[in-house]
Amino acid sequence: MAAASNPDADPVKTASTIKALPPSTVRQIGSTQAIVDPISVVKELIDNALDARATSIFVFISANTIDSIEVKDNGHGILADDRPLVCRRYCTSKIRNFDDLKEVGCKWLGFRGEAMASMAEMSGRLEIMTRVEGEPVAALLKIGRDGEVESTERASHPVGTTVKLTDFFKLLPVRKQSALKHSSKYLSQVKRVIQSYALARPTVRFSLQVRKAKTDKGNWVYAPKAGANAEDAAFKAIGRECASQCNWTAIESDGFEIQAFLPRADAVGAKISSEGAFISIDARPVSATRGTLKKIVAIFKERLRKSNPALASTKDPFMCMSINCPPHSYDPNIEPAKDDVLFEDGEAVLGAIDRLLTSIRSLGGREHWERDLHAQKHNAIQVEVEHVWCR
Repeated sequence: MAAASNPDADPVKTASTIKALPPSTVRQIGSTQAIVDPISVVKELIDNALDARATSIFVFISANTIDSIEVKDNGHGILADDRPLVCRRYCTSKIRNFDDLKEVGCKWLGFRGEAMASMAEMSGRLEIMTRVEGEPVAALLKIGRDGEVESTERASHPVGTTVKLTDFFKLLPVRKQSALKHSSKYLSQVKRVIQSYALARPTVRFSLQVRKAKTDKGNWVYAPKAGANAEDAAFKAIGRECASQCNWTAIESDGFEIQAFLPRADAVGAKISSEGAFISIDARPVSATRGTLKKIVAIFKERLRKSNPALASTKDPFMCMSINCPPHSYDPNIEPAKDDVLFEDGEAVLGAIDRLLTSIRSLGGREHWERDLHAQKHNAIQVEVEHVWCR
């Protein structure tokens, strides 16, 4: 018996249903992947400033995080011939082919040529003021949503670059409402991002100013002294209460140069808690929530707990670690945010970290900590005896 026909069934498709997306749609989809929130805007613009060898970077952001985002630097500026391409997607000065990615990690923070184009697509207006050494005046570039320069005007600006976005998320109402709802959280995260750069690049001046805020509590400045290191940065960026609980140490192992500013075993838990981990790879701040970097934090926390069980309950303790890597030892092209790396030999990195922590007597284990305390008490008694004898 023939099967009964189903009038509700979909008809057999004979025509092609796969179509190429329009360029404007491709831009919109890609942009929302490269730039996801106001924090990523600030991060990408700081990357550009540092790649331009800036020594002072100023961040201005409106209290609601979307009306205005502006980053000003004193870097070398954008050459006149490069200006038409500055916001054109996949245009970059950092690489020429895929093989060049092997050299990116220790040289540049940015390299894909996506961020500026994405900002143009997602903003109501994007303007860039820039000037290079030798130019009598600066240029003001007004960028269209397609990343093309719509107009160029003469402007007053020192050598360097200022990028200003207004009406961020204008055409993305869901993201706009989310940003408005979480603006306080975003502002805190922007500050932490800037702190992470200060610790990774301790000789660079950073400033954050929140515009249209009810108070100036959100403003923040890191002004380094000449030749500052991460220890100096921690005292200014994180605060003396936490930094005074830490010691500076360094080691070179298997080609990795590691510098760390870590809590002592006798640190007061309340003073180092909730500050979290700050890790940089070749002066690139990275996230410690994935892969080898997450394991580094876990190893540190375990050593800290063993060195002093009283710190076992300390939540998210402060740690600062800078890792300079051998050439070609990792891939930086892992995440859209460029805040993670894939090591060629993750075990070698973890081994170097383990040797660093072992070299710190107070983090080598509880027996080292107790031995150090005993030695300190013995020395104190010896000094007192000698003092009495001399009298």
